Amino acid sequence: MSVSVLVVGVLLIASMTAAGTAVTVADFRALAARRVVLAVAVAVNVLLVPGLAVVACAVAGLAPSATLGIVLAAAAPGGGTGALLTLHARGDLALAAALQGVLAPLGLLSAPLWAEVSGHDVVASGWAGAGLVVGGLAGQLAPLALGMWLRRRDPDRAARVHRVARRVADVLLAGLVGYFVVTAGGQLPALGWPPIAVAVLLVGVCLAVTMIGWLGRPAIRRAVAMTSAVRNLSLALFFATPAGVGVVVALLAYGLVMYVLSVPVAVRLGRTVTA
Repeated sequence: MSVSVLVVGVLLIASMTAAGTAVTVADFRALAARRVVLAVAVAVNVLLVPGLAVVACAVAGLAPSATLGIVLAAAAPGGGTGALLTLHARGDLALAAALQGVLAPLGLLSAPLWAEVSGHDVVASGWAGAGLVVGGLAGQLAPLALGMWLRRRDPDRAARVHRVARRVADVLLAGLVGYFVVTAGGQLPALGWPPIAVAVLLVGVCLAVTMIGWLGRPAIRRAVAMTSAVRNLSLALFFATPAGVGVVVALLAYGLVMYVLSVPVAVRLGRTVTA
């Protein structure tokens, strides 16, 4: 599992660097002004998706380990590749990056709280656990802030860094999807199909945000949908790994479903005209 954590971490830094070199402080101010969009995004990511995960796992009668893996993934918003997929979907990148900056810290509270609701205690004790959580948060916000600073100071260099960071993120994303196929794909029969069905339901709900017309123009809806569909796997893995192999397998299966569904949707949307 250390390989997956490492790849997700590097991917997180690369994608957040790409996002940071494409946004400004004004974009965060614009997000604050979009109160409805912000409220919907937070509600979907922190309340609707994890709450639905708890209910769906209970209805499907999933094993405790599978339930915890699914719930942790569902309750960890702000995945670093949300902005990357927003780019491919021709969504509002500034909005997606700003949403990541808001949602990532919320995941530090959301994941353990919803795990507790599902009947599991995953809060790490001691300074080591706290350090890893803070490190994961820094891995998201520091590249974003550094990219924004570079864009403000030297727009031309920021544009070059953006291109490189996006290419690196694209390669790592493809490698991560392949890794999930290799590591989790062969174990899906043992895991059973009900957890996969629950994951499909949850990812589908997130992607369905693109159809909420009153939320705004297509670019806005795509940004919210992609940011919501991609969960923070590095944070979820942090809580899942000490809980056992079964939990991690369920989490990786969720990651497999997440990318298998969201990547083609992002590419498909990127071929359509938006405003």
